[in-house]
Amino acid sequence: MSQSSHAVTLRWTETDHSRPALDVLVRLVALTDDAYEAGDLTPYLMNPGPDGEWTWTAELPADLRTAYQVCPVRDLPVRGHQPDQDRWLQILAAGVPDPEASAGIASGTLWGNPGPASVLELPAALPQPWLARRPEVPTGEFVRIELGDSVIHVWKPATSLEQLPVVITFDGGSWVQVGVEATFANLVADRAVPRFVGVLIESINGSEQRGPTRVRSLTHPDQFADFVLRELLPYLRANHHVTDDPERTVLAGQSLGGLAAAHVAAVAPDQIGWVIGQSAALWWPGDDDGGLSGAAVVAAYENPSPTRPHFFLEVGSQEGDDLRSENHRLHQVLQAGGHTVSFREYRGGHDLACWQGGLADGIITALQ
Repeated sequence: MSQSSHAVTLRWTETDHSRPALDVLVRLVALTDDAYEAGDLTPYLMNPGPDGEWTWTAELPADLRTAYQVCPVRDLPVRGHQPDQDRWLQILAAGVPDPEASAGIASGTLWGNPGPASVLELPAALPQPWLARRPEVPTGEFVRIELGDSVIHVWKPATSLEQLPVVITFDGGSWVQVGVEATFANLVADRAVPRFVGVLIESINGSEQRGPTRVRSLTHPDQFADFVLRELLPYLRANHHVTDDPERTVLAGQSLGGLAAAHVAAVAPDQIGWVIGQSAALWWPGDDDGGLSGAAVVAAYENPSPTRPHFFLEVGSQEGDDLRSENHRLHQVLQAGGHTVSFREYRGGHDLACWQGGLADGIITALQ
């Protein structure tokens, strides 16, 4: 085994002997989903043993981090029967966390499955020292606020009369689920960043950031851009002692949220001085009803204005050629336009398990 790889063994024991599994799939977000698209799930099928014991052993990149679940398949073997799309979704929906693993992410944060998931972190994966809640660290103030038809969550380290930097992120519902306020508190407690206000956007104009309503709210500027610039920022500045300095105003987003964040900074660089873009969906084609395309977002930075927002960008090595190549292209365009930009490609997929640490690193880059 080379130093760049690491041997991994997972085990699962049958839980329903009245209807035993015919196959058991190890669903690694960073790898198994790609294997399905390629048409061969065999490398991710566990091997049966006596008494309902199943095992899976593989050599994986030593810097890999990925959410994962174990998916028992009870109706039809997967070996020799490549699932169609409907059956693939049924297999994913049956996934459960690894009973032998302790680290995980919360329910509702893994595509295709409503439950919690485990996290596989190999020794050389990017460090994530800020995630775990620490009993000795004050959690600060964390409140849910209805802003018209929209919902946000506001975190503050303590009551303050000074104007603080602000970090706003889309997909706030998922961030609430994983307890991101602990990350915020740890960053401030360790003095990795100055005190700041964290804002999680859960819904925009009544549209939750899940399913079809998420797609519309994060791809139509008359939804997300108008909300951030005309409603959210004025409200925060008037009610939460948030700075109006664009250099200390950070907008973050993951996937379609990254697309939205980059667009807002392009049209309002006098208000948004920093963008944290994580796996930004710059491949997005747009639509004929005012929807934004990734190509349009990248093109907006090809003719730089005198005011240039700064960027922290990251993308996973296992995210597909279109998404990866478009993020690399944006990086090149930003560099050519004179933007300050930090860019990295982590070993992983389109995965909140990776974005948790990336958000913290992006905040440090922007506010340190």
